[in-house]
This record gives sequence, C-alpha cells and structure tokens, in this order.
Amino acid sequence: MTKTTYQNEQKKREFFEQLRGGEGFAKDSVNKFAEAIAQWQTFTDNDDFANFDKTKATAFVNWLQSRKAKTKLGQLALVTQDNYLRRLQKFFKWLSEQPEYRNKVLKNEVGFLRLSKKDARIARSGTTKRMPMLEEAKKIIESIEVKNDIDMRDRAMICFALITGCRISAFVSLRMKNFDKENKLIDQNPGDGVRTKNSKKILTAFFPIGWDAPERYFMEWFEHLEKKGFQPDDPIFPATMSGVGSFGYSKEQVGRTFWNSTSGARKIFEKRCISAETHYFHPHSFRHLAVSIMSKMRLTVEELRAVSLNLGHEEITTTFGAYGYGSMSNEEGVKIIQKLKDVQNSEEGGIAITEQERVALTALEGLMRRIK
Repeated sequence: MTKTTYQNEQKKREFFEQLRGGEGFAKDSVNKFAEAIAQWQTFTDNDDFANFDKTKATAFVNWLQSRKAKTKLGQLALVTQDNYLRRLQKFFKWLSEQPEYRNKVLKNEVGFLRLSKKDARIARSGTTKRMPMLEEAKKIIESIEVKNDIDMRDRAMICFALITGCRISAFVSLRMKNFDKENKLIDQNPGDGVRTKNSKKILTAFFPIGWDAPERYFMEWFEHLEKKGFQPDDPIFPATMSGVGSFGYSKEQVGRTFWNSTSGARKIFEKRCISAETHYFHPHSFRHLAVSIMSKMRLTVEELRAVSLNLGHEEITTTFGAYGYGSMSNEEGVKIIQKLKDVQNSEEGGIAITEQERVALTALEGLMRRIK
C-alpha cells in the first residue's frame, strides 16, 4: 500500500466514523457515502484527496454524465449523479476542515461538485410512479388461488401492504409477537429487529379501506401460522423453504427464516401482478393507495393526524402532500381554487372547503416554501 493510498483510506475511515458516531448515520447510509467516494477514486485513479481542485471537480461531473451504466439510456440517471455529487460535497467539505487539508482542499471549490440547476431540479423532482386503483388491487389479490402455504402467504402479504401502508423492509422483518391479534395492532419495533425507516417505532392499525377481504385474508394467514406452531420470534412473512428438491426451494411450503433482503418479497408482488395480468405495482405503491383511499374521506384534523402517525409520519403534510395530494392533477387543483373563489364571492360565506382541501392547500403552501 502506497503512502497516498494509506492516507486516503485513513481519512475515509475517520469520515465514516464521524458519520456514524457524530451524526448518527445508519450503516446503509454510510455505505452510500463510501460508494460515492469510490466513484471519485476510480475517476482520479486513487489520487491523493489533497489534490482536489475545481478543475478536477468539473471534470468528474462530466465523467459521471458520460460514463456507461446498465440502464435503459446506457448512462447514470440524473438522480444517481446528484446523489454521488451531494455525498462527495459533504466529504470534501469535511476534509477541508481537517488541519492537514485546510490549505489544500478549498471549501469554495467543493461547490463545483454539482449538476446544473436544470439537471438538479429534474433529479430532485422524483419520477411519476404508478399507483394501483382499488379495483386493480382487488383483481391482484382475488386472482391468487390458494392451494398451499406459498399462495396463502403471498396473498396475505399483499393484503397487509394495502391495509397498513407498511414499508416492505418493515413487514418482511416483522415477528409474530409484533402483531397484537386481539386489538389488531402492529408494533413496528426496531428493538425487535423490525427495519423501519430511520429506526422509528411505529404503532399501526388496519386502515378502513371499505373492503373487508384483505383483513380477513391476513388474519387467516396469521392464525394458520399459529396452528403450525410458529413462535413469538418467528417471522409473520417467512421466506420460502429452501433445500427442497432439485430446485433448492419449495413450491408449496414456507420455512421459519426471514428474508435476507426485500428482493424476494418484491418478486412476489411482481409475480402476482403478472399472474393477474395487471401492471407491476411495486410494494410501496400500495402504501400510496392506502393514503389515496383515506384522502377521499371527510376526515377531521385529529383523524388526519392519526392517519399520519399510523404511517410513521411526523407531519400531516408529508402524508397528504407527498402521498395523498402530491399527485393532484391540475384540473383537481383548479376546482379547489374555484371553490375558494366561490367562498369569497358568497354573501353569506356559506360555502366552505373541506378539511381535506384545506390540508391540500397547506401542503401546497409548504411545497412552495421549499421550492423558494
């Protein structure tokens, strides 16, 4: 190992230690910073971090834009480029504050690690994700003909995603003890190994979506596991039994182990959507559907807050902005604005907007402030 390589690796370790211990970043997040720094080291052929300057920064941005990638367009997506650059900015800004680098890595030159304003806006605007309609969700769920454990588990898993809005990383790591059968409550407790976003403890009840079958199918599955002798620490949605036959996996039985990642569960959603001859709706889209259904109800402020907490959100505008009203069409927005105009023009002021519409406008106001 050369002196330069040693120094680079030492500074990376110090930076990762700062992220974990000083700023509370999770392991997965630290790994993403490591990946971004690795891109820089590939580009510079592991050059000394102290040789950073705006010329290299600009050349790196151009390199990211032109490098080949296994995507439909054959190049890195803008959102990927933006993520690499923002993480590298944080690293080099931190490096510029270290005594031995202060006169070498200049903070004002770190700013050259950036996309153009236009590309950054595109990268951070997100992509339009298709959400199933309730009728499509029904078609997917009801198309599953239950003949064995695998069918029963898959149906219960999709139903659970719909009636709880639970994230996939959380529900594949739920234990039997995390479900209170009597009160029908899900304790998404990181202390039990449940992988929630930001390791947040979330208490969740079933959403009243106006269709009883999903709750019934989940309860049947849970009780089926109890009859099979599943214990409190066993998974609610176990992985397929492995080591069976020439294929290595059973076509009919589940084991008692957790999934190694979310990829296996995602494939279940894809497989069942294909079987139902519908578009592939990824697990998170069912979370959006649950919020969409709740958005159409005339809820009080208190009820809106309860929906947010049920999903693990701190703010109502997160739930009914990014999830509920974030996809509001221009036509729907115009109708609300026109209704506000009617309120102003009414002599008696008797035309009132609903609580939903008020939340939508609040969410819109919040979004506008962030854009500014």
